[in-house]
Amino acid sequence: MPRTPRAVIPGAPHHVVLRGNNRRRLFSYPRDYNRLLSLIGQHLGRVDISLNAFCLMTNHVHLLLTPGTKAALGEFIKRVAQRYAQIRNRRLRASGKLFEERYYSKPIASVQHLALATVYIDLNPVRAGMLGSGSGDDYRWSTFGIHAGSAKPQPFVDMWTPTSWYVDLAVNPLERASAYREFAEERLALDEWEGVRSDPPAPSGPPVRRPNRTRAAG
Repeated sequence: MPRTPRAVIPGAPHHVVLRGNNRRRLFSYPRDYNRLLSLIGQHLGRVDISLNAFCLMTNHVHLLLTPGTKAALGEFIKRVAQRYAQIRNRRLRASGKLFEERYYSKPIASVQHLALATVYIDLNPVRAGMLGSGSGDDYRWSTFGIHAGSAKPQPFVDMWTPTSWYVDLAVNPLERASAYREFAEERLALDEWEGVRSDPPAPSGPPVRRPNRTRAAG
């Protein structure tokens, strides 16, 4: 059966999710997270697309991307995912698919959808319990710190483009960051994300045995 054509709307933000094939780990060490983000930055300059939000989790990646053309979204994901898979497989002396064959993508349908998708992406590690009692500021591999005006260094801020929804939160950057942080805290307390792509339920059956490198992602 032929695949359903992917809906791509030029100029609109799209929520994109890439998952490790068969729940395969995508990142083992900080250098892996940095490598993928560096590849994203490189190809933003080669494809007509902008990056509005991101969060790199252990076995999946959330991106908020705005393509300038219909072809830009697929071309960007192909370039970044293929190159990262080649690098990781070569380093681990592995073979086979690193990512699921078909990534998820959905155009953002409204301002409300955009707001929810943005904070959902940023709050992924908090919702997953990866930070203990910490906040999104403590996670290096998402745009939470950029959106919320964290005092911690944000090395990937140069490749980030704010959405119109974020810009409209307030007139000046400090007030905008404060408004974003307040909104994120409210949504986290409600924990209601209707219409936003959710993460899959925990797999059933015996766990897949892999090396424990959780601390490396801190």
